[in-house]
Amino acid sequence: MRVDLLPLFLILMGCATHQTPAAPAEPSHANPPAVGEVPDRRLLDIIRHGDLVVLGTPIERASEAGIFTANLQVGSREVWYSVKIVVDSVAKGNPRRARRVDFGSLPGWLAPPPPFPTLAENEIVVQYPEVESPNTHWGLAPVLTLGERAVFIFKKCWNCVALTGMPAPRGPYYQAHPWVAMTRGSKLPPAEWTRVVRLTDQLRSGRAAR
Repeated sequence: MRVDLLPLFLILMGCATHQTPAAPAEPSHANPPAVGEVPDRRLLDIIRHGDLVVLGTPIERASEAGIFTANLQVGSREVWYSVKIVVDSVAKGNPRRARRVDFGSLPGWLAPPPPFPTLAENEIVVQYPEVESPNTHWGLAPVLTLGERAVFIFKKCWNCVALTGMPAPRGPYYQAHPWVAMTRGSKLPPAEWTRVVRLTDQLRSGRAAR
């Protein structure tokens, strides 16, 4: 009697890999730029398009899996996190605007509880994705490492991330508005703070060349 082994093989393969789509991303870490590596012209452009420029230290993070991140992913995965940052100094923007996760037009009764219920006066909440490949859409977003003091240039990214499992009446999903350091050069060593402040002042006074 001939036994068809294909169905059994497929079942065993499914059992061996069923957790893979739900596994978190194994991030591709890129070293942040060294002091002076980002030229003034490029840094001016990053600051110009940024909404919040601070010197601070990430101290706590919370996974946004299931809301910013799909529970099941195939291919190159990404996982979003919210991060609490202690702000030492501000060169541009109002840090009070970055004290909660912005879920866009999602009705309040659907919104999850805040990842950090209490914040000190000098603390903010931002988001970042950990991605498995630098070639993805968010591949240049720097990792916000806990305890690593740095200069951060955040942008309020309007309608950037679909809230998974949250269908909107006029579209597939509600869209969140995260605060993100979006590109290489938006996280710099603390020694760059003086230069960042100088360039920010140039932009504010109109002395920076476009």
